Amino acid sequence: MKMTLEKRILLFSFLILFLAISVGSGMDIMALRKDQVNALQLRSKGLATALKSNIEKVLNLGLELKDMTGVSEKCREIIEGNQDIAYCVVSDLSGTVLFASDPRFITFPARQLLSAPNKEEDRLESGVYKNRISMAVDGVDTTFYDSAVPVLGPYGKPIALAHVGFSEQVVSDKMKGMVFKTLFLLAVSLFTSFSLIMLFMKKYVMQPISVLLKGVKQISEGAFDTQIGEVQVYEFNELARNVNIMSQFLKNRDAQIKKNYEDMERTFEELQESYRKLERLSTDLERSEELYKSLMEDASDAIVVIGGDESVRMVNKMAEEFFGYEAKELLGLPLTKMLLLLNISNIPKVHRIFREAAQGAHIAEEMQLCKKEGGAMVAMLHASSIKSGSENVVQAIFRDVTREREIILNLEKSSADLARLNRMKDSFLGLASHELKTPLTVIMGYSELITTDLSDRIDKTVLEMVVNIANAASRLDNIIKDMVDVSMIDEKRLQLKVEDIQLNRLIEASVNELRFFFSMRKQEVEVNLDESIPTIRGDALRLMQLLSNILGNAIKFTPDGGKITISTSAKYLLRGKAGSDGSGEGREHHLFLEITVTDTGIGIDREDQLRVFDKFYEVGNIQEHSSGKVAFKAKGAGLGLSIAKGIVDMHGGEIWVESTGYNPERFPGSTFHILLPLAPGIGENNTDYSRLLR
Repeated sequence: MKMTLEKRILLFSFLILFLAISVGSGMDIMALRKDQVNALQLRSKGLATALKSNIEKVLNLGLELKDMTGVSEKCREIIEGNQDIAYCVVSDLSGTVLFASDPRFITFPARQLLSAPNKEEDRLESGVYKNRISMAVDGVDTTFYDSAVPVLGPYGKPIALAHVGFSEQVVSDKMKGMVFKTLFLLAVSLFTSFSLIMLFMKKYVMQPISVLLKGVKQISEGAFDTQIGEVQVYEFNELARNVNIMSQFLKNRDAQIKKNYEDMERTFEELQESYRKLERLSTDLERSEELYKSLMEDASDAIVVIGGDESVRMVNKMAEEFFGYEAKELLGLPLTKMLLLLNISNIPKVHRIFREAAQGAHIAEEMQLCKKEGGAMVAMLHASSIKSGSENVVQAIFRDVTREREIILNLEKSSADLARLNRMKDSFLGLASHELKTPLTVIMGYSELITTDLSDRIDKTVLEMVVNIANAASRLDNIIKDMVDVSMIDEKRLQLKVEDIQLNRLIEASVNELRFFFSMRKQEVEVNLDESIPTIRGDALRLMQLLSNILGNAIKFTPDGGKITISTSAKYLLRGKAGSDGSGEGREHHLFLEITVTDTGIGIDREDQLRVFDKFYEVGNIQEHSSGKVAFKAKGAGLGLSIAKGIVDMHGGEIWVESTGYNPERFPGSTFHILLPLAPGIGENNTDYSRLLR
């Protein structure tokens, strides 16, 4: 239902009046309440002051306050003479009630008032204190306005407080009558004001609007002779006068439109004559082809125009330079003869290209041709149809791409060579690890035999040399084991022994294994493990190897006294096989466990954050390589992170590193993220490993 203007104005007027009167009345009530509270507080202050004076007179006679009698009766007299006053209490400075007008107020919370921030003893000499307190009287929680006056001893020091107060209910009872009276006046004022506004609206707004609306409606229906009479309101009368003027104007405009329609018919005949003139001007447009020829001559590509009869119509300057033939040698030649002249192979295919281009297709084709001097080149042909008068011609653009083709061939050759070198490197890796393992086992065996069973038979200097040989062999054995692991990961021969694993316990064991190195480097280790994460399926030995490599990397690149933080959490991620259209159809949410290892080390450059997981890649100079396992900035063989990534991939997870950059002075630090699914086989990257699980 549509709301008329009259209803809108009346509703708005009612709301404005109601709000104005309500706000005014509310403010009056609040002011009255405040006045009532102030008056009662003033009376409480006077009563407390009178009681104080009586007590001080007795104190000046040398009597102790606690030995005084009749104070409670004096308090009751004050209450009986003032019906609005609820209590009269005298308390000492420790908050103990000494005298009270009513035994119910023996529990008066004087101690609570004294412990408030504004009740220091040095302020008791300044005057009356006013507070709002709540206490239970006859089992009912009641709010009181309390006025406390300090009672001074013979030496001018406060020794007690005289409290007189009244209940908040007294104020509320006094205000009820005032509120009802105010509400009645509000209703009367609202009704009277609204009635006056409604009468005013009817006579001076809605009635003139109705007259104007009726006249405008007649004019809108085409009765332009309609005249609206005078109305009582000046503004509406002016509007009526202007509507009458508009009506006369519309009448004149209607006559003018009819006249203009006749003029338009004559103009249409003139347009027909103009159209015939335009046909004559179309011949002038053909001359614009000269402009096209000029542009074609200055083009940077070789351009040849073939006519509908498959003959050469136009050749630009760049085509002369490109082919080595002058324009006069090519103009007028059939397309087949020009192709033979340029020694282009597969002429039927090129003919088909030009025919398709003549039908409107845009063709791009690469071909080989020979210049007049005999030089061979590779050209990219772009053929398209253009309109020339009533004939469709083919514009063929030739661009020399010989250099680009040579670059592409060189890149393809380089890519093939790199792939071959990578295969050779992998073969060498497997062969070297296999061939080195057997002699290294013999060296380690004999070294262990000498250092254990024959240590008492050889010289100490020789024994120390053998121990160094054993240590070197052990380091070499670790490198060979890493090489074997990398080789097996690359060849997808590394098998996982899957079992249920408590990841948090595995992390604690890895940290305990490296605890000596943390202590040696004076590094702080913080472990934040989420105990709510579930168990996962995986290879415990390989996951320990993964954690040891990541934590060892953090130890090496974090300075002495730095901090390393290990955290675990669970999160749902979208994983699974993407749809055939690449839209991600078939993906599902799976629960992954995330391990983060954050250090306060030297950080990693952004361009190195993807390559750190490559085989034999170590960030930094080769001169920084060290045999120390956890020495600061020591570089190893560059296999630890590669093995870590292979283990994560085999478990169907992901690993990456985040760092703001490399800075050995400010130590921005790095964070390694490891995502592991609840069971291997969830991720997209490990489908080739599923057959190796046992």
